[in-house]
Amino acid sequence: MPKGIHDDRYRKLIERLIAARKAAELSQATLATKLGKPQQFVSRYELGERRLDIVEFIDVAGAIGIEPLQEIAEIHPLRK
Repeated sequence: MPKGIHDDRYRKLIERLIAARKAAELSQATLATKLGKPQQFVSRYELGERRLDIVEFIDVAGAIGIEPLQEIAEIHPLRK
């Protein structure tokens, strides 16, 4: 089972963050400013050069205006 940035679920999550950022009409630079980070922070996780931890993911989702739990549910639905 792949780990980290090579896991399909992680890649899908990043793809969803990228799509949400673009839908919100936020540039990487604008998102980075909202996060108090350099633009390279956004670029690196979007390119798969670094992994977001859970706290960073929650911060990014909030800055974009999406619900983090909903994004997780979309890539890993609960099994009944």
